[in-house]
Amino acid sequence: MITVELRDSCVEAAIFGELTITDFRQLEQQIEVLIGSGRPLRAFVDLRAMKGLTLDAAIEDFRFARKHADVEGRIAVLTENDLDSIPAWMEQVLISADLRLFDDEYSARAWLLGQADIPTEMSL
Repeated sequence: MITVELRDSCVEAAIFGELTITDFRQLEQQIEVLIGSGRPLRAFVDLRAMKGLTLDAAIEDFRFARKHADVEGRIAVLTENDLDSIPAWMEQVLISADLRLFDDEYSARAWLLGQADIPTEMSL
């Protein structure tokens, strides 16, 4: 399950349980709206309650990243799981947007707003 909305020129998503392709397409739709508006990509993705994803969702994520490889912006991923750094690193190779992992919501949101780099960022 996913909750996703466009708020203050930022796509905000929280994933609960298993991410399905239907869920991922909701996220894609909101990102497409933001990209289509001409504003820079800003996305906040909370993975703390995510338990996994379906194979078709993973493939769609890869396809979507390749389609938007040249989009500039920032993507903050909130997670408490060090294993999330592996797919995040792989996706960072595919996209121009700056993708960073955080274990603290305040730091993630501050970074998205362009404030100074925050020391609680997790390494990719």
